[in-house]
Amino acid sequence: MSHQEIIRQLRQLVRRLRWLNFLQLIPDTLVIYGILQLAFNQEAVMLFNTTFSRRQAGLVTILFALIDLCVTGIRYNDRLSGRRLISRLRGHLSEPEAALIKQFERFK
Repeated sequence: MSHQEIIRQLRQLVRRLRWLNFLQLIPDTLVIYGILQLAFNQEAVMLFNTTFSRRQAGLVTILFALIDLCVTGIRYNDRLSGRRLISRLRGHLSEPEAALIKQFERFK
C-alpha cells in the first residue's frame, strides 16, 4: 500500500471516528434514560410516553446497552485499524500528515 493510500484511509478513519463519537451519545443517553426511569418508577415504567412493565422496560434498556456496546466495539476496531495504518507509515511526514496522526490519537 502506498504512502498516499495510507494517508487517504487514515483521513477516512478520522472522519468516521468523529462521526461515531457523536453517534455514541445517542445510545449512551438512552441507557442512562432507561436506568433512571427504572430506578424512579414502580410497577409501570414510562419510556418515551409508552407504558411498559418493569420487566419490559428492563429489556428495552438492555437492548439500548447492547446497541451502545456495538458502537463501542466499532470504535475500538477503527482505532486498531488506525494504529496499524500509522505503523505502516515510513519516512518523513509532512506537517499536515503529522497533524492528521495527532488528530487520530485524540480519539480514545
